[in-house]
Amino acid sequence: MAVPSVRSIEELGAIHHVVVVVAHPDDETFCSGLICQFVERGTVVDLLCLTRGEGGPTGPWTREELGKAREAEMRKACELLGIRKLVFLDHVDPVGRQDRVYAPAVSAADLANQIRPYFQSADFILTHGSSGEYWHPAHVLVHRAVSLAAGDCTWATFLAAREKHPIQKLVNPDDPANFILDVSGQSSMRKAALACHESQVPLFCRFAKGTLDDFIAKTSTEDYCVRGRETG
Repeated sequence: MAVPSVRSIEELGAIHHVVVVVAHPDDETFCSGLICQFVERGTVVDLLCLTRGEGGPTGPWTREELGKAREAEMRKACELLGIRKLVFLDHVDPVGRQDRVYAPAVSAADLANQIRPYFQSADFILTHGSSGEYWHPAHVLVHRAVSLAAGDCTWATFLAAREKHPIQKLVNPDDPANFILDVSGQSSMRKAALACHESQVPLFCRFAKGTLDDFIAKTSTEDYCVRGRETG
């Protein structure tokens, strides 16, 4: 396991514009503490979302209604987090089948071409890990696209590998954590933003094997694998 080389946001240096790239509404939760700390420092944060999450369990909604509901949830969460701009990339989230989930029908290369223009003024990018957290194909697709599009920009993946992480099923085992961040000071904001994703609250409770408070407590330290910079 790699020894962490960064312990505070200040050690990342001067960062003025961050772009977060995720697959579904609610995935920003996995880096919401770092987002809060960037915003608190006056850094501009924009977010790109691959889909509207319409492929998930519909609950009381139709498929179309679910996509609209999750979009509205994410807009509310992003507003609370202080994200300047939320862009939906308009790919359709494929419908899951039992225990299987899928990625949209777009190649990593084509997705990279779509997102690359948003990185032109960015000096830091945040996205999914190489294993897609719990091996979600859409998360892996986004990771691969960002790796192709990032160029010389510093980028980092969340839920990097750390021993004794409280929710091991979410950890990306091949991404050594070299930036470990205490986000306990952002707990209230993180919980409020996560609660905006009302349709997905049961999922996060299952992750934590408890309540939303349990999830926030178990992720009060965020682990990142920073790429494209010197990490000693």
